Order: sequence, then C-alpha cells, then structure tokens
Amino acid sequence: CYHWTSPLHDSIEPLLKGYQVGLEIGDNVKACYCLVGRMYYLFFTGRTLGSIQQELEAAANVMTQLKQDENELKITILLSSVKKLRGLDAEACDEMLDSILASAAETRNNLSAYVSVMKLEVFVFFQ
Repeated sequence: CYHWTSPLHDSIEPLLKGYQVGLEIGDNVKACYCLVGRMYYLFFTGRTLGSIQQELEAAANVMTQLKQDENELKITILLSSVKKLRGLDAEACDEMLDSILASAAETRNNLSAYVSVMKLEVFVFFQ
C-alpha cells in the first residue's frame, strides 16, 4: 500500500498509470477505481478547485462511456463538492448530494461514506 508509506501527492502519478494500464488490458472497473482515487487525491493534496473541476468533468464523461455507474457517482459527489466550494450552484449541489445519500441508504453501498466525508469537508471549510 504505497499511499500508507509515501506522501499522498506521490500516489497521483501511479494512479494515472494504473488507470491507463487498466484501460489497455480491458479492466475498466480497476481502471476507473484508479481514476476515482486520483481525483480524490488531487482534491486532498490541495490542487486548485478550478483545475480539479475540469478533470472531474472529463472523468465523469469517461465513467459514462465505460458504463461505470457507481464510480461515476463517486466522481459526481466530488464534483458537486468542488462546485459548492467554488460558489457554483450550491443549492443544486446540496440536492445532488442528498439524492445520492438517500439512494445509498436504500442500496446499502459505500456511497454514503463518500457523501458524508465531502459534506464534512465543505462544512469545515465554511466554518
């Protein structure tokens, strides 16, 4: 587990490589796991919100093309949070996160953890 022993920033490039290799060998699920991880690491390492938003929008398109619904939701959660932090349509972002949270509660998947972490991030930022 590289990310446990090295700075988080050092994991960004290997995650991109993992994404590329996953696509090359046809393992779209693992490729998208790497892409999702990379997007969250970009956020948590302090990359500018504008640049993260651009990458997230591109990643969401990739997830749609590859039919990776759960990974697309993970990207949507982060994208909504980034938009809210940038002051872009905060009400729509809240509605999106609440909708994903309600759906996650019904299906009992781990998306509720993603939503909760990002809501906490936004909450702390605005305090």
